[in-house]
Amino acid sequence: MSHFACKAFSALEKELKDDLLECYVEAQQEIEETINSIEGDGFSFDKLDKLFRSLHSMKGNCSVCFLDPLVGVLHKLEEIVDGMRGGYIQYHPYLGELIIVVIEKVYDLLQQIYRSHVAESALRDELQLGLDNIYAEEDDSKRPEMAAALLNKSHQIVEAAKEEPVVATSVIVKVDFTEEQKHDIELFIGFSQKLNRLLGYSSERSERILKLCQLINVECKKPVDRAQLSAAAYMHNMGMAVILNCKDDEEARRQAEHNHPMVGAKLLAKHQGWEEAVNMVKTHKERFDGTGFPEGLVGSLIPQGAFILSMAVMFIDAVWGKSGSEYNKSAMRAVQMVNFESGKGFPPHLVESFNSAIRKVLVAKSK
Repeated sequence: MSHFACKAFSALEKELKDDLLECYVEAQQEIEETINSIEGDGFSFDKLDKLFRSLHSMKGNCSVCFLDPLVGVLHKLEEIVDGMRGGYIQYHPYLGELIIVVIEKVYDLLQQIYRSHVAESALRDELQLGLDNIYAEEDDSKRPEMAAALLNKSHQIVEAAKEEPVVATSVIVKVDFTEEQKHDIELFIGFSQKLNRLLGYSSERSERILKLCQLINVECKKPVDRAQLSAAAYMHNMGMAVILNCKDDEEARRQAEHNHPMVGAKLLAKHQGWEEAVNMVKTHKERFDGTGFPEGLVGSLIPQGAFILSMAVMFIDAVWGKSGSEYNKSAMRAVQMVNFESGKGFPPHLVESFNSAIRKVLVAKSK
């Protein structure tokens, strides 16, 4: 019997792999509950959207942890559900049952890799081929029958999948500053460290955010200017200083939180040559779907650097906590949080860049 391995996954720390398994089971439960709700209470777009996002988060976690052979299966399942959201694939109980069974079988493969570093190729390949065919079928009326057939063919053996080797890459991103920029950056670092102390944040928070921003940026097809991104990473929270004057006035505090991107941008704009960074700071609380603040911008109206900054902040704060001494939180949960926002808070292609950056971090850490 043929097997496949995921060597980079096997090399990860046990704690991280345990986190992945726990997050997978939680997402699996969410998916089953959603499908049961569709079956019991009726179909709705919101339920399909929740199903899609749970699958996307599950796939994102597996992608970050180098489980590429399993990612392919989950991605095709995700595409089928996306087809349901788009209306060109009709939901059917057989398809709902197939979703539940596929994620169960993927979990079985995941546990095999976790325990013995290899898993059976036949099952993975059977699922991949069957899902590919279901998605590619042009006659939608045939899909339920194909789903039923795939459920009955889990014993078939097909050619083993070939795993591509993982290449470790550097997690150090060099940023070149002009002499004028160096002077400003030193000021920004000082401002950031002082504000972090006043707000109760870790003194290392800004540096962690900056490093992740730069790693995400180099994974993008069209990276933003590294120096501008650095300034935005250091100065993005400067507007929060206003909160220090609010004391027990909750309404004033709420208003200050809502306006802090604008305030921070104005503070940064006092320094010449940082126009791109100013725009990143001003919009880093905006969301891809238009539900952010302070202006409710949508899609491409929000600069790429703002999304990069927002993803980095979400991840670092979720993992490290406010004080920076809480590194007992699940990194995989933080990855899951970012991936759940794909298409809502962040553009999907930038979430993929985030996942690639986290993979680099995990490779470096395993070395």
